[in-house]
Amino acid sequence: MRDVVRNAAMGLCLGGAALSLAACGSKEEQSAPKSMDEVKQEAAKLDQPEPGQYKQTIEITRLEVPGMPEDAAEQMKAMMTAAQENTFCLTREDTEKGFKDMFDGIGKGSQCSYSRFDVDGGTLDAQMDCKSPQEGTATMKINGTVKPDGSDVTVAMDAEGGQQPMGNMKMTMHMTTQRVGDCAS
Repeated sequence: MRDVVRNAAMGLCLGGAALSLAACGSKEEQSAPKSMDEVKQEAAKLDQPEPGQYKQTIEITRLEVPGMPEDAAEQMKAMMTAAQENTFCLTREDTEKGFKDMFDGIGKGSQCSYSRFDVDGGTLDAQMDCKSPQEGTATMKINGTVKPDGSDVTVAMDAEGGQQPMGNMKMTMHMTTQRVGDCAS
């Protein structure tokens, strides 16, 4: 399950034009699972990103792994909490796709569904729930803002019931993406 959650988070980080959300004030009401078509319709409401060179920063702001030996947990936290930066280029062709297909492959291979996926202006509020008989359950809450020239997103993941020591893990990532200029030719 942790691989599903990590891959889903990385898909959000790197998929297309970079979502980075802010403000963990998500709506907590649950509704029927959203179909992928409903998710795509909501994601299509986000402004199309601008072509160009982008800088993305990913920071792990919370990492809790109950039951892991303290020295191993501290070493893991030190490795994971260092901010990671990368740059990437979005071409005109990339940006024409917008965000509607970004969420398509997230959670594939597991029993994952979106219990919430709402877009209002440039604000995204989503929750994906995953179940696996071998790896337990995981919930990923995605909240933040998306603009044509960048994003500010928080992804909070809680997993439980999987193989130890990582079977019960809580992690929050803060991702920001900002257009920094034109792509190098």
